[in-house]
Amino acid sequence: MLLTRYSLYSLLVFTPLALGSVQGWAISVIHLITLLALTAFLLEKSLAWRWEWITTPLDKPIFILLILSILSTVFSVHTYTSIWSFILLCNYVIIFYLIIHTLNTRSQLRRLVYLIIGSAALISIIGLLKNSCGNPFPWWDYTDFQAAPDRLSSTFGNADHLAGYMEMTLPLLLGLLLTGFRGMKLVLVIVPAVLLFAALLLSLSQGGWLEAATGLFFMCIALLLNRYFQSKKLVLTLGCGFFVVAFIVLSSTTVVKRIKTAEEMGNIPNLNARITVWGGVVEMIKDHALLGAGPGTFATVFTQYQPPGLLSRYFAAHNDYLQVTAETGLALVPVMAWMIIAFFVKGFKKLNNPSRLVRGTTLGAMSGVTAILIQSIFDFNLHIPANAILFTVLTAIVVSPVAEDRRQRAEDRSQKAQKLDSREQRTEGRGQRTEGRGQRTDNR
Repeated sequence: MLLTRYSLYSLLVFTPLALGSVQGWAISVIHLITLLALTAFLLEKSLAWRWEWITTPLDKPIFILLILSILSTVFSVHTYTSIWSFILLCNYVIIFYLIIHTLNTRSQLRRLVYLIIGSAALISIIGLLKNSCGNPFPWWDYTDFQAAPDRLSSTFGNADHLAGYMEMTLPLLLGLLLTGFRGMKLVLVIVPAVLLFAALLLSLSQGGWLEAATGLFFMCIALLLNRYFQSKKLVLTLGCGFFVVAFIVLSSTTVVKRIKTAEEMGNIPNLNARITVWGGVVEMIKDHALLGAGPGTFATVFTQYQPPGLLSRYFAAHNDYLQVTAETGLALVPVMAWMIIAFFVKGFKKLNNPSRLVRGTTLGAMSGVTAILIQSIFDFNLHIPANAILFTVLTAIVVSPVAEDRRQRAEDRSQKAQKLDSREQRTEGRGQRTEGRGQRTDNR
């Protein structure tokens, strides 16, 4: 599983560094790495001939999602675009199940979480250096097409997408604090937390701030209601500290002025503009209610429905739920609701697990997913491949079976071996007694 696991790791590192992987070449790399990971996984399973399907609560809704996407692709208004959009969806599904089937031990879970946090910290450092040192990295110079160059976007082309990435990662990092870090290890966790929080604030993303606060609020409520968690005071203190700092920053006249200036220039769509766009999307849904216009066709089809008076053309609905409904049809709405409910039911059950690592990472991943699900009402973060892959991995962490500790697995194996040995000994004893009775019978 090493090649499969490291292929998945490389995706998590590569996708945010490549402009969020929104360009065609980056998406091609995602296809190739996912294919490599799947091939390695199937080859190893074939050689060992150990075929075991690990079920999750999302299996049935994912299957229905794929069926609806296939039907929508077949009847799409632009079949070529829909085929490639469907292939990208298959990539996400494959990544989800590869995480489920390769995340077998708690040490593997710990490494995966460390990698996600480390990648987010690296992105934060790059963004801070770009903003403070005049961008020492020419290959990450996106001033030609950035809507608001003054906002921190790091390796992303859009600061709102950077905020979406950070709001998913920050709760995961805080969840890691619940696993009982002390001393220098605690410092090593708090430092990246400060970096992530700084990048989130300097992105000047109002939606990102609000949804990050929502995710942290969800985490605090879950902590207060759950009796198994330790280190509650530390996490609650950090959470309250983040709220206080955010309030101070939001109260800054300079920050508010920069946001208003960007909105007035049309660089940041305000809420009124989004609501106007949503009205056009609703009309699009009415005309394509059954199977939608086809996956990935929104940018092309919406030109017929975009309301007049908007300052720019909209390639996305700024609402992931409306956009996927317009592309795939109304039948997808109950499937999305099913997936969200199954996700949270499974997540809350895992919060009662005796393992601190399982509880902390589950709560952190749940809080990050909660934040991005709410932001998806006002933005299109889940249409950015880097954020969609991180969302997929966090979802897999929550709904996957509880990872076993290597020591526990070894103990279980030794216990099974002992039981087998005792059974064999009892069988041999019975056979010897039977032979003895037979000899006595012959003597008589």
